[in-house]
Amino acid sequence: MGKTTPTLFIFLLTIVTHVSLLFNSVIAVNPKGFTLRMVHKDSEDSPLYDPAEIHLMTPEERFQKLIDQSKARAHYIGSHILLNNNRTMNPDVVRMPLAREESGWYVGSVGIGTFPPDESPTFMTYSLMVDTGSDLTWLQCNGATQTFYQDAPLYPWDESQTYHPIPCLSHPYCTVDSCNINGECVYKVAYMSDAVTTCVIAKETFTMNSDTAGGGGLESFQLLMGCGFCQENFDSSFGNNHKIGKPDPIAGILGLARGPMSFLNQLADDGQGKFSYCLERSNKPNAGDTYISFGADATIGGGGQQVYETPIVVTPVHLQSSAYYLTLEDISVGLNPVGFARGEFELKYDGTGGCAIDTGSPFSIMYKDHFDRVAKLVMAHFQQFGIPVAAPTGDGLCFVIPKGEFTVPIITFHFQSQADFVVSETGFVQIGENVCLAISRSEFKTPAFILGAMQQVNKRILHDNMNMRFSFADEIC
Repeated sequence: MGKTTPTLFIFLLTIVTHVSLLFNSVIAVNPKGFTLRMVHKDSEDSPLYDPAEIHLMTPEERFQKLIDQSKARAHYIGSHILLNNNRTMNPDVVRMPLAREESGWYVGSVGIGTFPPDESPTFMTYSLMVDTGSDLTWLQCNGATQTFYQDAPLYPWDESQTYHPIPCLSHPYCTVDSCNINGECVYKVAYMSDAVTTCVIAKETFTMNSDTAGGGGLESFQLLMGCGFCQENFDSSFGNNHKIGKPDPIAGILGLARGPMSFLNQLADDGQGKFSYCLERSNKPNAGDTYISFGADATIGGGGQQVYETPIVVTPVHLQSSAYYLTLEDISVGLNPVGFARGEFELKYDGTGGCAIDTGSPFSIMYKDHFDRVAKLVMAHFQQFGIPVAAPTGDGLCFVIPKGEFTVPIITFHFQSQADFVVSETGFVQIGENVCLAISRSEFKTPAFILGAMQQVNKRILHDNMNMRFSFADEIC
């Protein structure tokens, strides 16, 4: 923010759907890479753009909504570890447009299945929520006994010529107690808010836009997916937009976590298990050219960028979760380090602690004991300008904006291997007459810290699952 007026970044990771696909199809077995375009909901490019929407909520209500969503995300990621503690392709470049859905999710438009030639296109297009904390890719299927509302028809699996259910006991996820009466592999996934999907695991053809050297087209490849026949308790997350006259595009989830069943790792037969993205400031005029890239398209370091790299942490405890964990050694506010002891952010064997990076959390979120120490240094910075702490705003830390010029402190997250993740303007947001720290205080011990989407703005981010490395560089996205 320097000496400029702080700007409110309302940034949630979501991917929008209503995008037309090109129809000159090219078939391939194992794509090397593809790129998804992300369009923010508040961009004029988004089909959900609504210039009047900003007036429906006060700035304080929007701020609290972001905090609540970040908290729910922290609970979801942490519950996976605590619960478990107690019990390829080859096209050149595939492109999928992304944009922000009304509920605050990123949704990707994909073609699924193969249908009779007299139907055009020969696949059906569905919108799947992109989730870096989930493994299984699934969508709701025709014949489901319980569903959430979606605009598109339930997937007609029984009409697709390339739908092949996986026989019982033929896959590591298929045990004796995970088979249906037809001898098919059944898999159940639990999410936050007690949402549960029960799916038949099947091999199916996916089709996506491609920017190949031959001038573009479609790439098709086969992956394991879940055909959802029972979706319970999703009403608090999906399928509610039609009640306020908005689209309900989401039909399921595209899983980008670290597990072997994830969409990402099924593309990794040729060693290309990686993805990258660069998130824009949501208030940027005509924003809409943000992309998430996979495989061969996922690169970093162009144009002389200084790239920092730190390990993705994997221990027996981390294996209980598919989230991306890093080793956070300390945090500085301006030139002042907090002085966290070595290992304070480690994931413990009882399931507490840990530092995760997650695009599904709009704000960063930190366990209260750690947050209070960071907040003390932030308050000291504003005190030197005579700026008082504002009245409490949920679990946020806010300050009264003065009439004169002021600066906000740079916040640096010191990751292992001297990888300093420096956050300047995106460390704070303007909420009405206040400027607020874009880190929320939390009661959750698991994870102890989540680096959210807002603090990742204007960074090139690369997740390399093959080499278990996380890289980043400054970039105007």
